[in-house]
Amino acid sequence: MQLSNVANSLWFKLVLFGTASFLAVLFGMIAITNNPIFIGLAVGMILGLFLLASPKIAIWIVLVLGLGAPALLDMTGLSRMLWAVSMLSLLLWVPGVINLFSLNPQYKKPTPVFIWLAVLFAIFAVISTVLQLHSFGELFGGFKRYFQAFGLMLALTTIPWARVDFNRWLKLLLAIALLQLPFALFERFVLVKFRGGIELGGGQATDVVAGTMGANLQGGSPNAIMVFFVLLAFAFVVARWKEKLIPTAKMLLISLVLLAPLALGETKIVVVLLPLISLILFAKDIRREPSKFLPIFSVLILLTLALAYIYVYMMLDSTFTEAFVGTLQYNIHEMGYGNLLLNRTTVMTFWAGLHDWYDPLTFLFGHGLGSSYGAGFDAGHMARLYPKYGINLTTISTLLWDLGVVGLVFYISILAAAWVQLSKLAATSLNPIIRADSLAIKVGLALMFTFLMYSDSQVNLMVHEIIIACMLGYGAFLYREQVETNAPRATELSRI
Repeated sequence: MQLSNVANSLWFKLVLFGTASFLAVLFGMIAITNNPIFIGLAVGMILGLFLLASPKIAIWIVLVLGLGAPALLDMTGLSRMLWAVSMLSLLLWVPGVINLFSLNPQYKKPTPVFIWLAVLFAIFAVISTVLQLHSFGELFGGFKRYFQAFGLMLALTTIPWARVDFNRWLKLLLAIALLQLPFALFERFVLVKFRGGIELGGGQATDVVAGTMGANLQGGSPNAIMVFFVLLAFAFVVARWKEKLIPTAKMLLISLVLLAPLALGETKIVVVLLPLISLILFAKDIRREPSKFLPIFSVLILLTLALAYIYVYMMLDSTFTEAFVGTLQYNIHEMGYGNLLLNRTTVMTFWAGLHDWYDPLTFLFGHGLGSSYGAGFDAGHMARLYPKYGINLTTISTLLWDLGVVGLVFYISILAAAWVQLSKLAATSLNPIIRADSLAIKVGLALMFTFLMYSDSQVNLMVHEIIIACMLGYGAFLYREQVETNAPRATELSRI
């Protein structure tokens, strides 16, 4: 049937009229609610539907506003605009899924196992939640928080982008990473004073030093996500330098700007993360060329000690012994984290004490997406059952409450599969860019494994999820690039 005939058919006109009427009523009802969240989602949906015709522009908007603008939006009272960014990223599911399951060889691209596992994880999460549905609001809210960046990941994975597209996005992400320093300086020397200053507020006052990731004067700023982001960017720069793709002077200058924000806020997890990424970046090189790479590794360890000194003696006005004992108390012992009753260890034992084989359904599959979410008016039903406990304090505990042991294993399998695949690329590829960037993504995966036990931001915070989506989406592109590079060589060998 010709398109003109379809457009002139009675059924098409009825469907178009019905759809337009439904959307008019829906958006009218949203408008009169005066709810900024619903209005933001509606605006994001309207703009997103138009932008679906150009996924490239949609990706640029998500990256610029999602990573580069949260702090500005927070300070100007426009933070609700990020809901529109979230909706736009969710709408990228459409081209991502269409291309993923396309039968057209022009759009059918090699897809690594970890992307398929991510898609299966999303399907499992929805089915598991629907089968024990508590409320549609909890389902939609939980899906939005878990998978708001999955559309971005699928779009980066399945749409046949060229290398030049990813090069531009990588430059944009590096520029945003470098922007963390001026934002962190402003937050450290201006906003910290509004929270009482270091003298009165100690480490809590510097919580607001979170770069472009968002600055909340009431507390709870994502400063750890800024750390995650700059360390990942640092890993990319160093990995490319190792492959002689970046001169030493340029690498040192960029690294200095990237790492400087770490000394402006008190984020003690740096003391763990910096040695970890140093080991991943240099372990093999130290064994091969110790005279060249051991001094660099040593400098990073000294930098870690210097940051530890700044955090403990200058920001906390404490000693290493007191800081160590205090850290053990609210991470391993019985003291709650902040104002919560549970900490990063007891949150696990608390879940284990309430789940066993006597109720295999919730033990294996959890209570549904969003059930453990504990913030605001849309708190999940399990979080309301245990108020002030903080049952969603970490990613692991959130996954266990929401999706059970099966969901946790599913999520970890995505990271493990990505680690194996990127390790192969880093070890076997003849392309230095693929080798370098695969190694850098392995650093990001190691950070993700660490954050499983640190916070719930990997499944609840958009800025963190966008970073992860970029990392996995680019990892999938590197896999495709390697496969397509080897395909002609394999064809030639088969003809011999």
